[in-house]
Amino acid sequence: MNLVDLLKKSAPNALGFGMAIATVHLFVGVALILALNTPPMTAFAAKSVPMEAGLALLVGLLATPVYLSKVWGEWLQPLLLAAVWLCLERWVAVDPTRFEMWVAPTVAATVLFLLGRVAFRRFPRVVATVAIVVPGLLILAPEVNYALGDYGPKPDPDRKAAPAGAPDVLFIVMDTVRAKSVSSIDGTRGATPEFDRLSTEGVLYREATAPATWSLPAHASLFTGHFPSSHEAHDETRFLDTRLPTLASTLASYGWQTLAFSANPYISDTFGLTRGFDYNDKAWKSGEGARQFSFVYRLADKLGFAAEDKGGAQVVDNIRAWMASRPADAPPAFVFVNFLEAHFPFQQLPKEYLRAYTDAPFSQLADASQTAFGVQFGRQLTDEERATVGQPLLDMYEGGVKYTDHLVGEVIEEWRKRNRLDDTIVVVLADHGEMMGEHGAFGHVTSLYQPDLHVPYTVRYPKRIAAGTVVDEPVSTLTAAPTVLDLLGLEPLVPMQAKSVLSPTKTPIFSERYEEKMLASRFADGTANGRGPLVWPHGRYRACRDGRWKYVKYWVDGKFEEYLFDLEKDPGELVDVRVAEAGWFENVVDNCLAFEGALGGMPGLDAPVGTQAEKPEMTAEECHMLKELGYLDQSTKCPGDP
Repeated sequence: MNLVDLLKKSAPNALGFGMAIATVHLFVGVALILALNTPPMTAFAAKSVPMEAGLALLVGLLATPVYLSKVWGEWLQPLLLAAVWLCLERWVAVDPTRFEMWVAPTVAATVLFLLGRVAFRRFPRVVATVAIVVPGLLILAPEVNYALGDYGPKPDPDRKAAPAGAPDVLFIVMDTVRAKSVSSIDGTRGATPEFDRLSTEGVLYREATAPATWSLPAHASLFTGHFPSSHEAHDETRFLDTRLPTLASTLASYGWQTLAFSANPYISDTFGLTRGFDYNDKAWKSGEGARQFSFVYRLADKLGFAAEDKGGAQVVDNIRAWMASRPADAPPAFVFVNFLEAHFPFQQLPKEYLRAYTDAPFSQLADASQTAFGVQFGRQLTDEERATVGQPLLDMYEGGVKYTDHLVGEVIEEWRKRNRLDDTIVVVLADHGEMMGEHGAFGHVTSLYQPDLHVPYTVRYPKRIAAGTVVDEPVSTLTAAPTVLDLLGLEPLVPMQAKSVLSPTKTPIFSERYEEKMLASRFADGTANGRGPLVWPHGRYRACRDGRWKYVKYWVDGKFEEYLFDLEKDPGELVDVRVAEAGWFENVVDNCLAFEGALGGMPGLDAPVGTQAEKPEMTAEECHMLKELGYLDQSTKCPGDP
């Protein structure tokens, strides 16, 4: 048998296996998209099929010599391909300790291939057609789901005009950037010169707290001025419904043009976060921020073919193109920007930023990033492994912070060079932070420790805010939306749970985390991403910041637990002092309950989701306490007042 004949036998077999394994991986990916209601990334998914099928064809052709065995040749090749794929799956596994996660796709693909080969002998055209049509249908399924979705009202095209001379609003989220890595707050590496410069031109809040621990609930809070228990777009619902107007829909109703630029797929219609925007650039469609969820892209990254970034450069280009085409007489604009560059996968950065703080080999960095990714989804590390990956992860993460800061500067420059910056309200903050080994944890979502909650926050508007102002008093980033409206002289369409940071009336500082069902199932064996009482994936948490004190209430399986941390003496939150500081504990609990009363009565952690409207009225005692603490205006009438 000559080489041409061997290749004629080998190539179809290899390509068939490739289509089988690509289809299995595609099915898993699409199932995840539909289960999480993630928006479709069609091109990203479509490219994965020829990538994996092509790789199988290459490996299969290299294995062509097995066909010299006339009896076993046609069976040896697919078995060899399956063995290669098992090795590759293990090499790039999110959690190598979960045997079923990286073995199941290859086993399923091998069975699918063998059934297809038997059928191919009798119905070759039918099998070939199915092999092409099924992946196509899988790729289109999220698009169909998206098209059938009802994502709430769009801005009214006949809305009223904005006031003459009204300023732009530029609202930038440095996704996943923690205060601990920001130079002007706590960082030591000088990673954020652009943020630092901006903060010296406005007001810097050094003790800002995020209302949630991950993108969806945090952005929903930033957009509505409500805590997660009120807007209910959190771990247990994964959607912001239409009960509360967003900042975009509010400004649209007042005449602002509203635009969203983001590569973060959570900033999309499917999660309800783009309600009110006239335009959404959908930079997330490239899928660059989701590469670690796909086998073939993880493999490409491992082999050194990582993407340059997570979509940030494209976001900046989209903003530049819009600014360049913007008419001189255009209405004022509310421009929301999200940069995902500090988020995992950490090695996915332009080289100068990836290498900003480390000279470690790329393979070591990619391994560390993949390990941290796996830890967030159930992988357990030894103390030695944690120590090994800790420094490379921090180096890459702060390289991502540095790149995020650079991109923020690029956007700010678009307004500065057009002499529009001083006539623009600029808000720059983070939606949440990131755990970098503190308490043995990596990433975000489950942890309620300060590295995940303490975030950068600055506001610039020379007409109302004195340059160089620094505020050390704790604040909540929930104040961002009401602050924008305050600076514009506008009223919210419905009352918010926060006040402007420029208001003498304070905003209670709460952070909440509801149970993330998928992560909870990953940690069903009682383990967690880290150690300590504030990292458990099960149950619901509510943290209340009262000056130096952090009071945390935890509810799981019908039981409550409470914790108190002194952030002044114990910034690492290592010691629960609720017993040692019993007097302070009682005082802080009373204050936090009163804060809840200031919000009309927050739903209890044990309340079923969907009952947020059932709020008890504030008592006279709570009302007077809140007036004394400055959380209610002195003119507020309390129950029983004449």
